[in-house]
Amino acid sequence: MKKVIIIRDQFAKDKTEADVDDVCAYLAEQFDIFPENAQIYHNQISEQTNITPKTEADIERLKQLDGTFYVVVHPAYGIGVIVFWVVMAISVAYSVYMIATMPKPNSQSSVGSSNNELSNRSNKARVKSRIPDIFGTVLSFPDLIAEVYTYYENGIEIEECLMAIGRGYYDVHECKDGDTAIEGIEGASISVYDPNVSITSNTTIYRTGTAFTSAPRAVRQSDAINGQSLVKPNDLSLESSSLYFMTGGVIRSTANVNFTSYFKVGDGIAITGATFGVSNASLSGSAVLTPAMQVIVESTEDVEAFDAYKGLLLNGASFEYIVEETTIDPETEESTTVVVERSFRDVSGQYEVSSVTRTQNGLTYTYIIQLQNPKQVNYNWNYVVENQTVSAGVTLNLNANSMVLDDLYSVSAISSTQITLANAATVNPEWLKIPTLFNGSTQGKTANVDLDIVADKWVGWFNLDFEKATQAVFNVYAPQGMYATTDSGNERQAGCTITIQYQMLDENKNPVGEIVTRAWEIWAQTKSSFGRTARYNLPSTGSFRFRLAKTYAKENNRPVTEVKIKSVYATYASSKIRYPDVTVLRLKTVATDGALSVKERKLNCLLTRKLKADGTGALVATRDAGQALINIALDQYIGRRSSTELDIAQIKSEIQKVKDYFGSSVAAEFNYTFDDDNLSFEEMAGMVASACFCETYRYGNKLRWEFEGPQDNSVLLFNHRNKVPGSEKRTYSIGIDKDYDGIELEYTSPDDDLKTTYAIPEDGSARNPLKITTSGIRNHAVAKTRAWREWNKLQYQYLSCEFDALDESNLLIRNDRILVADNTSLKTQDGEIESVDGLTLTLSQDVEMQTGVTYYIYVQIENATVDMIQCLPGELMNQVILSRAPLQKLVYEEDRYIKTTYQLVKSQEVDKQAFLLTEASPNDEMTNKLTCINYDPRYYEKDHTYI
Repeated sequence: MKKVIIIRDQFAKDKTEADVDDVCAYLAEQFDIFPENAQIYHNQISEQTNITPKTEADIERLKQLDGTFYVVVHPAYGIGVIVFWVVMAISVAYSVYMIATMPKPNSQSSVGSSNNELSNRSNKARVKSRIPDIFGTVLSFPDLIAEVYTYYENGIEIEECLMAIGRGYYDVHECKDGDTAIEGIEGASISVYDPNVSITSNTTIYRTGTAFTSAPRAVRQSDAINGQSLVKPNDLSLESSSLYFMTGGVIRSTANVNFTSYFKVGDGIAITGATFGVSNASLSGSAVLTPAMQVIVESTEDVEAFDAYKGLLLNGASFEYIVEETTIDPETEESTTVVVERSFRDVSGQYEVSSVTRTQNGLTYTYIIQLQNPKQVNYNWNYVVENQTVSAGVTLNLNANSMVLDDLYSVSAISSTQITLANAATVNPEWLKIPTLFNGSTQGKTANVDLDIVADKWVGWFNLDFEKATQAVFNVYAPQGMYATTDSGNERQAGCTITIQYQMLDENKNPVGEIVTRAWEIWAQTKSSFGRTARYNLPSTGSFRFRLAKTYAKENNRPVTEVKIKSVYATYASSKIRYPDVTVLRLKTVATDGALSVKERKLNCLLTRKLKADGTGALVATRDAGQALINIALDQYIGRRSSTELDIAQIKSEIQKVKDYFGSSVAAEFNYTFDDDNLSFEEMAGMVASACFCETYRYGNKLRWEFEGPQDNSVLLFNHRNKVPGSEKRTYSIGIDKDYDGIELEYTSPDDDLKTTYAIPEDGSARNPLKITTSGIRNHAVAKTRAWREWNKLQYQYLSCEFDALDESNLLIRNDRILVADNTSLKTQDGEIESVDGLTLTLSQDVEMQTGVTYYIYVQIENATVDMIQCLPGELMNQVILSRAPLQKLVYEEDRYIKTTYQLVKSQEVDKQAFLLTEASPNDEMTNKLTCINYDPRYYEKDHTYI
């Protein structure tokens, strides 16, 4: 049996005695909450026999002991001087003080950079958000700084982007779209430019594909367009080969047809297939385009009345446009030619022909077709600066000896046997050929003619506000391709006409001026999806409204002519080609075959920030955390400090300490993107320091760093002479703070630059881990070392101390090792040194030194260290004799404001007095509140395991 004696008041005679088997269980029964000031002694009451548990191991030891146990509830001495000896039900773990994890950016930032996102990273516009400040090596997802511009080239969608990587200069290692290198993507081009370098020049820091030689267009896309279909306007009413046409816009039939059953006065009517006389001539094959606006075709076709054709239809007429640049080395006079632009240009369209001539060589005819003003039909003729050979569909049409009456008309009069069209010859002058070519009637001429009722189905009007706009761009696409199937099952061309109307808007967004109408013909023979782009110059500069409709679509031969509106832009030629202090890039990508549009943009660049060495030297690509801090501090928009406010030599020296201590430079790296405009310079400096195991502090007016590592000596000593009386509070804890059973530390993996987690235990078995998010760590070994430091601090902390210190505490920095006399105990021996006589010190207080016990005296040295010296009793009660001389002169003169402080301890208590400062906050001008935890070298025992 064990005896337990409980003394609830040490100054009273009352006590409770009991013989028990289990001391812990008995105390749990006696106290609902264990008293704050209680201590447990074994066999007798003394400091040497104090066995109050501080750890779980102490609890187990308490259970194993036999004999008599005294539980004494002590009073609190002085105001606010309380010692928390808490043993919750004796076996319950108690929380410990945890050092704050490294600072993190404000999660409430408006729009963060994709560089810092956990997943789904992509290129996006961050309007009015902070331009990224990248330091070290980062996988960057550049921000869009202009609206994306898309258009179609040879039926394939092209996308052009202008993006910003970040402020300053960079060394770009590689660029990818998702996981694919840009170099491996067909048709993709990228150019990266240093700050203030023209984005139309060849001066790039990284380039793949063709160069960008012209400024990007400033664009604004219409939000009203969301893929609307342009539905067919025609409802087939009558299809017959018995129809014939007469002078004056008259339609009749040789069959028994009652026209009033199909149409009425005022109906819109579309005529299709009314072609008579000389047929169109197909010269499909190889053709040559010349700068003289000629199309030259060699063919074995003997075309009838070739010189009477007045129209030419080109389909699929595209060529590769290449611009080369030659430079000559002034020293060697050697010339170098590089391709600065490579693109495909499509000159398809319906053109007006001024003449057709031909020559014959054996069975081969060479047709020279002279076009009239082709650049007005298709701007790409401007790129025909030399002969270009194309493989295209070439069709001569509009022969002077033929007549095509296809068009849209209005019914002015109708009877059962006749339709009269309103102003037929005005709508289509081909009607004027009927008297001369067909003697006033086409009766007897065979043609399969469709008569359709037309009801235009417009999409719009939509306003597009852009005050500087000079051009409207319309993109449409055919998701199913475009073709017709004949009765025999063969495929042939199909097409439609899209009518576009636009009108300028005044400053009040009211329509003003004439409505401009454009007819856009699209013909093709393909089952693959494709797109087309039309560009029209505006009558004046400014905002406009627009609408589109499919006003014609061929109806016979079961055609497929579905067309959707992809996008509409207002644009103008931008004059901004330089971006000071920002690295920008231009990107051109091509949609994959069969895709309707470019997929989500995921361009990423692995890069390293270039910084000025020591803030003023040459630009160097670096991951050095010290250089990051120096440049952040001197940055005119961030730190706004001058070099006189920065101790550059000390910062570099401290970073070198980190490298020397770990034996590697990886521990001194910082790799991160600052994207939060709410972050202060102090927060940013703290993030950089924390990533490399340092603390930022100010010494005088200069910014400095201090590396946190094992410390053999303390920097300051605190006793009753430099503490506010009654302010000290000590808290002992059993177990680990909040019952944490592990660590989960999040950092950036260098393997894929994604956020990853390192766990302690490594098998992930922790159920209640402390979760830590780091900023700037991009190395597995550094992350593991940081995690183990945090875990060891959780494991080995058992005592926290808080007190108000006098103004010499202003010299302290977080994570400094300090000595703190226990002024919550009546037996502390500390004070000031009154005088020095050789090795004999006269102290401000009498001291008690037991025989046979070794004593040490701690004395505060003026160089911010504490000297520990073995000593013996002196002649007087307030004197000690040193075993050696102090490292520096002690301060004890009467005229000094602060004298050297001391603390006398037994040799076995030397380590118990050392603490690690975790927090210092000012109370007033003369005092600071200090919070610290017990110092333990085991905090750093894993520092060299991984690095």
